[in-house]
Amino acid sequence: MESVSSKVSSQNQITLPGDVRKKLGVKPGDKVVFIEEDDRIIIKSLKDLVYEMVEGFKDLDKTDKEFRKGFDRMFREG
Repeated sequence: MESVSSKVSSQNQITLPGDVRKKLGVKPGDKVVFIEEDDRIIIKSLKDLVYEMVEGFKDLDKTDKEFRKGFDRMFREG
């Protein structure tokens, strides 16, 4: 992806450009997290971050697909 920019509003908000939203897989209402790593800021969807965090803790009786369905349901319900 080429470099893209976004302007900071007077309320200190930014709009994620369309290409960035598509790459992150986020839609209106989704949450994103900003992670400081060395001298840069990484933006990830909260859902993807949670998936990454639980990878090592998966219940051996459940498939990855079942876990994702459960997390999707949890995020929909708030």
